[in-house]
Amino acid sequence: MLLKKNKIIGTVCAALPVVLLLACGTVRETSGIVTLLGEQESASASALPVMGNYVEQEEEQTVFVHICGEVVYPGVYEVPAGSRLFDVLALAGGFTEEAAVDSVNMAGQAVDGMQVVVPSLIAAEKAAEEKAQEKSGLVNINTATEAELCTLAGIGPSRAAAIIAYREAHGGFSSIEEIMQVDGIKSATYEKLKNKIYVE
Repeated sequence: MLLKKNKIIGTVCAALPVVLLLACGTVRETSGIVTLLGEQESASASALPVMGNYVEQEEEQTVFVHICGEVVYPGVYEVPAGSRLFDVLALAGGFTEEAAVDSVNMAGQAVDGMQVVVPSLIAAEKAAEEKAQEKSGLVNINTATEAELCTLAGIGPSRAAAIIAYREAHGGFSSIEEIMQVDGIKSATYEKLKNKIYVE
């Protein structure tokens, strides 16, 4: 009888620390070792970020654009990176009544430090006239016919045909210097042509 009582007392005593641990805080078992986390430590542990899900938020990048000319409020505006020029235009109050609205690509992307000049209708028309005068008498090698190309110094029917074949194969000339890539046209011929041709 005494032996049975001793076994019961021993069992109770062995279980008592675990009961106390459960009553006082959180029990964590790692590799067979029971660790007590007090209420404060347990709360702190639960508040720690999970590193696998933690994403550091970066500050939003911005750019500065100077818009002037025929806008209501010319000035320098700060916009989020990736904005379009119409966003800057909106901040500037839009176009004035005299603005040549088609002269600027408002769908273009805003780039840090850029300047956007919106010309007036009169200024845009004058610039177009000056450009046309500069091209007067010149030959556009991207659109010229064989006969028009033959009016150029050093260009005969065979070279004119070679120029047309080249632009058709390459989608046109990107610069007048590219004409030297055509068979039979080297630097000496180019020097004779450069002031008589243009690309558009």
